[in-house]
Amino acid sequence: MTNASGKGSTSPKPSRHFAASLIGIVLIVVALPSLYLGTTMPGVMGYSLIALSIMALVAALGIGYNQLVKSKGESQIDLEASSESALDLNQTVGPVSKPLSLSADVEAMVVFDTEYLLDTMDGDRDMVTMLLEVFVDEHLDDGHKIVKALQAGDLDQVQMISHSLKGVSASLGTEQIHALAEQIEHEVKTQANSEKLENLGELLKMVFTPAALAIQAFMDESAEIKSRQSTQEDSSLGEQSEEVSHHDEVSNDAANELNASKQEATIAAQPRIVEESVATLSCDWLDVNALREAMDGDEDTVCMLLEIFIEDNAGKGQVLVAAVSEPGQQDHALNIVHALKGVAANLSAKPLRECCGVAEAKFKQNEPVSVEECRAIEQTLNQTIASAEAYLAKSAIGA
Repeated sequence: MTNASGKGSTSPKPSRHFAASLIGIVLIVVALPSLYLGTTMPGVMGYSLIALSIMALVAALGIGYNQLVKSKGESQIDLEASSESALDLNQTVGPVSKPLSLSADVEAMVVFDTEYLLDTMDGDRDMVTMLLEVFVDEHLDDGHKIVKALQAGDLDQVQMISHSLKGVSASLGTEQIHALAEQIEHEVKTQANSEKLENLGELLKMVFTPAALAIQAFMDESAEIKSRQSTQEDSSLGEQSEEVSHHDEVSNDAANELNASKQEATIAAQPRIVEESVATLSCDWLDVNALREAMDGDEDTVCMLLEIFIEDNAGKGQVLVAAVSEPGQQDHALNIVHALKGVAANLSAKPLRECCGVAEAKFKQNEPVSVEECRAIEQTLNQTIASAEAYLAKSAIGA
């Protein structure tokens, strides 16, 4: 008889064990009454029964001890056989794989470089927050997508996801994600073995967690800063409105004279404004090549930025014109042109950046900014948005 590992086993024999146990029981059953009778009977007969009873008990104990020793020996043999089977099984399965860990180079990289991203976006936290929100929505599960594509054997999908993720993560300062995405893309191109690619995919999933936490912390901090700034602006507007009301009550005539002189200056400046607007119309509204170069040639990031720009700024020119037309809304108008100037600088939209810069400087120096100037900014903004839409449409056809 052989066991699962092919080695001989020494199974116990039930018939011999049963016979020996039965003999031992009979000896005990006979010895105990005989011993009792021997103690009650006088003379030689009594001593003989006692002697026979003791011998029977000794024989029963000997049989029991022998059975116990055999059982231990057989158990030891079975244990050794089980150990040999387990050893054979371990040799068949192979060594246990080591837990995955990042290389020293990747481990030393930054999870999320906020300073780099803010510097790239000219300190515009709103723009940075929008980019990060898009990244979280569209790329946070890229690690899982890559692993699933690898398991399905779809290497084209793996290469496409890793290439897109490589460009986006580089522009956002998530260095560990960028390094692993770049490795995966390279290994797919060089036809690395599936096990290595799956390990890289698992590592990519792993580094997304600390990056997501750091990104969320930054967005929470930005939201808190924006909330404080909004509260301060509302308070400042209230104070300015009170000062204006008081000033009107005290010197209404002087204010009328000042407004009249401002209107005259605005009328005199209108020809210059029209000339500047016409000159602006002849410029390129959006330098996509410069934007693509700033994004390290990543076309997906360029399109993403343009889509965000269109979505967030469509109709903002009308809001600017309305704000400058209403008394006490100068700070609101200043905030609009400041934000537009920063976005235009990031997108390489030179005409929009320049006209917003001129208006911002006037606001800060408490100089008048006319409705006509704001309408020129609105027109420039609309032209820039139209250029961005045309580029996106062209890119969609090319894709």
